[in-house]
Amino acid sequence: MTGVSWFNGNNDNDDNGSKSFSIKEAAQALYPPKQGLMKPTSQQGRFSTLLLEHGEQHIQDWAVIVYSSPISSSANPVFSNVSSPRHKKPPQTTWAQGNSLQSSSSATNKKSKSKSKKKKYDKDSYPSVHMTKIEGRLHLCSKSIVLEPNDTSRPIVRVPFAKMDEPPKEFPSSSLTTTTTGDFDPMCIEFSSTKHIICKANNCIGAFEGVGCSTNFKVTFLHSSPTSCVKLCLQLFQIMQVYKPGHGTSPELEELLKPMLDRPFDPNNLYDVRERPLTSNLRCSLLTPLQQQRGCLVMTQERIYFQFAQGVLEGDSRAMSWHPADIQAYARRYHGLKDSAVEIYWKDQTSTLLALERTHEREQVVRLLPNNVPCHTDREFLLQASQEWQKKNITNYDYLLLVNSAAGRSFQDLSRYPVFPWVIADYTSAKLDLTKESTFRDMTKPVGALNEKRLGYFQQRYESMRDMEDPFLYGTHYSAAGYVLYYLVRSMPEQMLCLQNGKFDAPDRMFHSIDHCYRCVLSNHADVKELIPEFYHPNNDYDFLINARGLQLGATQTGDRVNDVSYPPWAKSPRHFLKMNSKALESEICTQMLPRWIDLIFGSKSRGEAAKEAHNLFHRSSYMGPSDLAALSTPEERFQAELQATEFGIVPDQLFIGPHPLRHQTVDDSFVKPDIGRTSFSGTEEGKGEGAWELLETPSTNFMDHPEQDQQPEFLNPIPTNSSESDFESEARDRHHPFNELYGNGPSPQRSSRKSDRPGIPLSGTGDLSEKSDRTGTGFGGIPPSLSNASSFSAAPLSPTATDHANARASASTEWDIKFIEKSRIHADTVSGCSVISGTGPNNQSILATTSLDGGLKIHNVSFAAKEAEGPSKQQGITSTLSRFSYITMSRAAGSSSSQPKLAEFRSHTSRDALACLALISDGHGGKIAFAGGHDDVVFAYGITSGCAVASVYSHRDAVTGLDVMDRPSFVPESKLWREQSTHIMVSGSWDATVKVWSVIVSNGETVSIDREPLAELFDADSSIVCVSSACVPNEESVVISAGCADGSFCVWKIHGDGVKVVMHKEQAKRGSGPCSVLKWSTMNGKLHLFTGFSTGKVASFTLKDGSMKKVSAASVGVAVQCLAYSENILLVGCSDGGLRLIPTREGAQFTTDLSLWPSVNNKSAPGLSCLSMSFVGNPADGSGKCICCTGAEDGSVALFELKRAHR
Repeated sequence: MTGVSWFNGNNDNDDNGSKSFSIKEAAQALYPPKQGLMKPTSQQGRFSTLLLEHGEQHIQDWAVIVYSSPISSSANPVFSNVSSPRHKKPPQTTWAQGNSLQSSSSATNKKSKSKSKKKKYDKDSYPSVHMTKIEGRLHLCSKSIVLEPNDTSRPIVRVPFAKMDEPPKEFPSSSLTTTTTGDFDPMCIEFSSTKHIICKANNCIGAFEGVGCSTNFKVTFLHSSPTSCVKLCLQLFQIMQVYKPGHGTSPELEELLKPMLDRPFDPNNLYDVRERPLTSNLRCSLLTPLQQQRGCLVMTQERIYFQFAQGVLEGDSRAMSWHPADIQAYARRYHGLKDSAVEIYWKDQTSTLLALERTHEREQVVRLLPNNVPCHTDREFLLQASQEWQKKNITNYDYLLLVNSAAGRSFQDLSRYPVFPWVIADYTSAKLDLTKESTFRDMTKPVGALNEKRLGYFQQRYESMRDMEDPFLYGTHYSAAGYVLYYLVRSMPEQMLCLQNGKFDAPDRMFHSIDHCYRCVLSNHADVKELIPEFYHPNNDYDFLINARGLQLGATQTGDRVNDVSYPPWAKSPRHFLKMNSKALESEICTQMLPRWIDLIFGSKSRGEAAKEAHNLFHRSSYMGPSDLAALSTPEERFQAELQATEFGIVPDQLFIGPHPLRHQTVDDSFVKPDIGRTSFSGTEEGKGEGAWELLETPSTNFMDHPEQDQQPEFLNPIPTNSSESDFESEARDRHHPFNELYGNGPSPQRSSRKSDRPGIPLSGTGDLSEKSDRTGTGFGGIPPSLSNASSFSAAPLSPTATDHANARASASTEWDIKFIEKSRIHADTVSGCSVISGTGPNNQSILATTSLDGGLKIHNVSFAAKEAEGPSKQQGITSTLSRFSYITMSRAAGSSSSQPKLAEFRSHTSRDALACLALISDGHGGKIAFAGGHDDVVFAYGITSGCAVASVYSHRDAVTGLDVMDRPSFVPESKLWREQSTHIMVSGSWDATVKVWSVIVSNGETVSIDREPLAELFDADSSIVCVSSACVPNEESVVISAGCADGSFCVWKIHGDGVKVVMHKEQAKRGSGPCSVLKWSTMNGKLHLFTGFSTGKVASFTLKDGSMKKVSAASVGVAVQCLAYSENILLVGCSDGGLRLIPTREGAQFTTDLSLWPSVNNKSAPGLSCLSMSFVGNPADGSGKCICCTGAEDGSVALFELKRAHR
């Protein structure tokens, strides 16, 4: 197996010199946590969202003093203002005869009832009805008001809005007379309810108790006016009147919560004022079992911050933070059925589960995590874990934890809790013999098939359902939140109460005996549950088996109190029971059967026909995933489907497609499913087109001057092919996603490599050469075929379908080849800019310039052979339409293709801070100048021939993240914009959210002068600038400037010759859209077009017409866009998965549907492409013209290649 090794023994250090983690450390990060370590929350005291109804939101809280009193016919004067029609006494009837007797009897009954009622709701038994000056906090929630006394001996009181006749009102009200208002504090509210709920009396955990006494509550606010609380209560009360249970969160409630959820990150939460955010405010939820704390996530170069969303009103914005150096591992996770969460494991044996709103946001966070920690859901990690298990370097327990984690299971998510098997079948013997096979459960069968008689019942029922759409064997699952809490009720009682609406289960149904539990799973038709990891914990943590909290769990029908779990006769104590369980799991007999059980849960027998044959078929809801959720049309349907799946139980992700090898067998990668890891956007809920190539907006020509020019250029016409589709291509087409493992049978591209100790400045600027004379190519159609000795690789276009993006099929209509010239890792960190300058002279030497976050600016000489022979050398590479790019194969081919290196270092310059952007120009006399900007807020010019910095300017008050330089058109006269001697205009953008325009003079000998004062400063951006691009308007003295922002917005300005600045276009940010990562201007036939790329995977094109920007086309490439380049009707898009996409365009920047893809362009580990340039060298007229492209990646590597039409 090739690829990155995370474990000591395989590879002590990675490519960057970072320490690897041992396999034992990786497994121990997954050990069951102590329950006390699983409570990161913004709430203080006894209140918890576990006390609320399912899906209820905490909104705001205040310090208050509480009074309460029961409602009676002769109301207390204090509460005389509260009128409730339902509490009025009915009129009494007077009878004509027997009046005295009836009156006497009635009086006796009244007195008896009065005494009974007084006794039932007296002050001692029900203190919540008789509260006097009780200090505490009022928690306003979406469905109720919760009163939390500071005195822990008093119970917490929850008053549902559904039990109120009217919403709380501020007291005194304007309708009251002056005489009555004198007795009241104006800082209070009043409300009444027919029923309230109490819990945690004496700070003890127990079943919630409903108090059916009609009660009035008066609440005095200590530090603020109650007006805002009353307004919120009124809104929530009205929302609850129309709320339909089972429909999720209402739109009205979401609108009410919007100010809280959209609150920006407070810079005061930063540990160091020098920290700079690497992400925008990402809406995020911090998940613990059955709890969801909403807030926002921000990552800086130093820490990870989660700011709690506390209150819709302005208030304290507290945050918790973590240091990336404390990360031990991470894993991609689900949030319900949405594939948008990430779990981070820390060195202190705790973990944090963060649920983002969208998959691309999760991937943005993942890409900023350190590269020297393992990802449990990566395919290569799972392969190496299997190898370590084969070598007996890890135990069965450790391996099962790793497999569970790879399949999306987490201790923080009860609906996807790790699954472990029943191993022992003997719970009655006095002594356990682990050498006898009869001691062990048959692990080749699922639990439902262990009892042949019961299996016959399931099969008979299955036959009766054959006419149904999806018949099933088992109507219950082997792992669900209820089953997990069945085992853990003693250690997680609050979660059980939350799940059971404030009650413990009936005592006879509670977990009280190991033997009774096992007999149930063998005989009960509704019980096929497996076990959980706690039963095999190596540290023998038996808290879940003993009632250490003294919970009142009731008594069974036989009169036995439910207390500690009774263990088998062969166990001397709970600790000894776990020890024997662990020994059984690690025994030789279990080890031999374990792979067959893995096949049932995580492998080939977990789904489909194989599951049916293995009697392992469950209800259809247990197989639902993100793609099924996205296919549902309404929010209600999605909510119901997600609720059903998470409550019923979800089958883990399938990891293996073949039988899992036994321990003594050799492991290769053939049995592991190729597309595990969920590194793409396949099948997400984020809308159609996110998972595959899709043309979002059909090209239109309504605003084009010459629609007849919109025909496809000749060089884009389809080439007929006679080659038939191979078996490999057919198999590749049928896989789940066209971008995953479509191009070969090697390991799938995994998480990209990056260094974590460098500031992660947003990258921009492809470094395209601004000297127009260097771009002399006439299009790919004008370049005759020329073959080099370097490897040749092809990509087939992927055609979108309107109904099934996940199964987009490859078409052979048009094909493109890239012929690699050189691949090399020339930087120690992300390459932030690259550009190729065409050369002249007998050696035909060109120049490659690159900048990097390692602070380096490097210049390399590039040698191209004038004419290369066509012939056998072509076959050294892979030329299949569906080729998978092996880094080893490509490097060997490239290295053996020529006797001399194609890339030789010529100059280098080192800055003490990271360089984030690059632009290159010519001085018009053979000299070349590189402009670079970075973290030190300075832009400097570097003379390539002279080998030194020739000018610099302190440009911004924060890091420079975007840079572009324009040549002065020959026809432009002197003006405020174009000064007398200026030859160029430089545009810079920064984290300080400003764009500045500078006058530059470049003369012979690489002499550069940059004015100290900018020509213009643009302040219209809404957030930090990520990238900039500029262009001269044809036949005008004006220029257009565009800037992409971190929040996903972008601005376009026009600066006229007289210096007047106009905002031509402002694309507003959409919630959760991610940064506008790159934009690029291009001139075609006298028209200006703008291409934009976003981290959502969206690419869009605009045209400048009649002084305004008009949208032309939009498409989704499925993964985050990080760089792009345009020339000659070809748009190249570099993405975060390391793939390069080619989108042909028609006249007017209209996208065609023939996307081509080359995965893993820079190397096999598929680092994200961070910069891209495209230029022409040579002369197309004599056959020497070439389109040369360069890609820079996050691992510091560059790839130099020729792009051309494929000729078959």
